[in-house]
Amino acid sequence: MKTNKIFASLTLSFCLASLLGCTEPETLPASPSPAEESKEANLIKTGLAERIRIEGQEVDFQSLEQRQAFYNVPGVSVAFMRNGQLAWTMQSGVKDLTTGLVVDKDTVFQAGSISKPAFATVLMKYRQDNSLDLDTDVNNLLTNWQLPEHEWTGQEVVSLRRLLSHTAGTTVHGFPGYAAGEAVPTLQQVLDGVTPANTSAVVVDIQPGTQMRYSGGGTTLAQLTLQDVSGEPLPPMAQKLLFTPLNMTRSSFEQPISPTLSGNMATPYNDDGSPVEGGAHTYATLAAAGMWSTPSDMLKMASGVRSAYLGLETDWITKATAQEILTNNTPTNKAPNVGIGFFINMGEDGKIRGFGHGGADKGFMSQLYLELDTGNGYAIMTNGDRGTQLISELEIRLKEALDVGYSQAEVKSLVSISQTELSKYIGTYVVTTPVDVEIVLQEAKDGFVLNALPNIENEKYFHEGGDRFFAKNGSSISFELDDNGIVKTLVMDNDILGERKE
Repeated sequence: MKTNKIFASLTLSFCLASLLGCTEPETLPASPSPAEESKEANLIKTGLAERIRIEGQEVDFQSLEQRQAFYNVPGVSVAFMRNGQLAWTMQSGVKDLTTGLVVDKDTVFQAGSISKPAFATVLMKYRQDNSLDLDTDVNNLLTNWQLPEHEWTGQEVVSLRRLLSHTAGTTVHGFPGYAAGEAVPTLQQVLDGVTPANTSAVVVDIQPGTQMRYSGGGTTLAQLTLQDVSGEPLPPMAQKLLFTPLNMTRSSFEQPISPTLSGNMATPYNDDGSPVEGGAHTYATLAAAGMWSTPSDMLKMASGVRSAYLGLETDWITKATAQEILTNNTPTNKAPNVGIGFFINMGEDGKIRGFGHGGADKGFMSQLYLELDTGNGYAIMTNGDRGTQLISELEIRLKEALDVGYSQAEVKSLVSISQTELSKYIGTYVVTTPVDVEIVLQEAKDGFVLNALPNIENEKYFHEGGDRFFAKNGSSISFELDDNGIVKTLVMDNDILGERKE
């Protein structure tokens, strides 16, 4: 499971005809007729391109089917909401390459970390109807496990509010799940980091309340706390407190998938297009990564929170509860901002523009976003490990065509580089963490081509000045030199280092 997409104020440029030699994207009226809604859905299937555009170069716009083939993503499902009401859905491709069965609006996918805000709303609905202190130390609530003492024990509490906003200082970013045939641990084993858990123990190594650091481990601790307090497992609680009230008929926290949903589920695929061996992984950490859902259902959840927040509909949760969910709990208004479960897109004035979450389980990538004022938004689910890149392109298209969301294409300028200067970067670099792989750079016009087989093949990087290069998919590479000006280290995104092979 990967991290969610951060909502931030973007200063990126649209694809302008005068700048890029491409056609300006079509923008439709704010309140289209049913026929125009169908046109909207079809618009999202065209005009896709990688999010980095190069100044002065024509953009190679492609269809959704072409981009799916490029990223080895068999199936895509999209739902679009207008004024808080589901407007249309759109599907492309198949849920399984072997059977050839197409994705439909009811096909379920693993939602990955979008499970977190779903769990958080369950907890807040429970708290609204029962006694539950969000600000006490969770050790005061836990009965089946205790969080080990840490440097700040007795000074700063690890509370549910902080756990659900990733400000409790807990470790373990995410969870890979368990493949078919592997033993599945209990929550206590996950928290202790003992066999058969495949992640380390969840501990506190940052002072609680001082900063936001994404922690699926913290969400797992919150799940155990709620289950201890309520005496009820998460799946039936979610059904009772969230799915049934909001008519989310195609959602469940059951792992493995329930028989009710398994008849129309997507098969997960690796980044090379091969099926994940044994099918969907099982997630012991339900609250962090274990929900099955559809784009339409996820929008129902977001719309329910928005409606209550605005006081439009409060028969599920109250206005006070919804406003607490969407109150920023991070120490500053600087992105990323998190409320209770949801990431919040805040303007420079501190007001909420929208909220949502991203999701990534093995073979499944998803994104959910809803604007607070307009009630316009979208949910996208895919069944491929490279679905994140495809979703990014779809979000840019949604912004260009329908003016919904926050994603925009970024325009970069090429900086000329001589063959002599370029040659100092060319060679082979060895990465040992988080995986063992050799990265081979080969000279190309305006930059180099990168291969890190079998994961990356012929990815073109362009020179943007100094020791920095970029790819059109948004990734970047810089280099570190020794005192003699000799290139020694390649630095990729997420501080992945490659040492030059002599």
